[in-house]
Amino acid sequence: MSDELERSDAEIDDLLGGRGGPTADPTLLWLASAARPAPPPALLARIDAQVAAAAADRREARRADRPGLFLAVVAGALAFAFVFQGVGNIVAGEWIAENLGEPHGPHAYFEGALALIAAAVCAAAAAVRRSWSTVSVLTCSPLAVSLGLGGFGEIGVFAAGVALHLSEGALGLLLVLAWWLDRRDTLRGRHEERA
Repeated sequence: MSDELERSDAEIDDLLGGRGGPTADPTLLWLASAARPAPPPALLARIDAQVAAAAADRREARRADRPGLFLAVVAGALAFAFVFQGVGNIVAGEWIAENLGEPHGPHAYFEGALALIAAAVCAAAAAVRRSWSTVSVLTCSPLAVSLGLGGFGEIGVFAAGVALHLSEGALGLLLVLAWWLDRRDTLRGRHEERA
């Protein structure tokens, strides 16, 4: 029995190696030809064409979802301003409160700083993907404009706060403008492609 198995193994090896002859078992010939190690060239060409087309589509989709330079710069600047204020609240909260003439509440300053850093992440999202920019505008612009309006109350009291808050307010308005321009140009480009 083991001699017969060894002969079958040798015959299978010969067939799969391309050394089988016409005297080979027809079932083994059929199995060997069905388990071909290399696919036909036409199939390989079709697969390569589909993979290349899919890769090109993915590249085009990523390129189309990239925000414009103006939107990316404004969103990045607003994110930086939020992080700057958040870290400043954590690190120099007592100094800020002293300059404003207010009592220092470390707990409130820390939680407010975390909220500002979270808003910074949301603002930075617009610098990464165009599809995320609407969320950034809807969440960060009202916050930035509110902080900017609050900065007017610090005029003559705390110059650093005035500069930071008015900058945030201006960046919030610029974010809306940059988003609108980017969206307008994107929609115009889509209409031109269809026509």
